[in-house]
Amino acid sequence: MTDGNHKTLWILFAGLVLLLGGTYMNASWWSKLFSPKKGGATVVGKYKTPEDGDKMILEQLGKSGADLTQQREILHYLYVPTQEASHRIASKLREEGYEVTERASADAVKKPPNPWLVLARKVTVVNSQTVEEMRVRFESLAKEANGDYDGWEAAAQP
Repeated sequence: MTDGNHKTLWILFAGLVLLLGGTYMNASWWSKLFSPKKGGATVVGKYKTPEDGDKMILEQLGKSGADLTQQREILHYLYVPTQEASHRIASKLREEGYEVTERASADAVKKPPNPWLVLARKVTVVNSQTVEEMRVRFESLAKEANGDYDGWEAAAQP
C-alpha cells in the first residue's frame, strides 16, 4: 500500500470511531479516550461554609453585571444514594415548580455513596434571600434522602 492509501485508511478508521463511538460505546470508554476540555470554570475564591460560598457567587454575579432583581435560570445539584430516592426527591421538586432531570452522576462508579444526580432548574430571582431559602430546602431534601447538596449555579445574564 502507498502512503496515500494508509492515510485514507486511518481517516476512514477515525471517522468510524467517531461515528460509532457515541452510539455503541459506553460513555466511560468514550470519556477515557477523549477527555473533556479542562478550564471551563474559573475558581474565584475559597470559602469556609456553603453560605459563604453563596455570598461569594452572588458577589461575582454582581461584578459580572447581573441585575439580581431580574429572574434567571438557577441550577441545583443534589446527589442521592438510590434511583428510588432520586424519583422521590424529583417528584417533590416538580410539585414546587422545578424542571428536574434524574440521571446517574457523571462519575457514578467513583461517587458512592451518592451516585444519582437530581438536577433541578427553575427561573426565579436569585438574591441573598432566595438563595438562602433554596439552600435550606435542598439541604433538607438531601438530609431526608441521605444524600448531598452540591450547590447551585446561575448565569449573570438572564
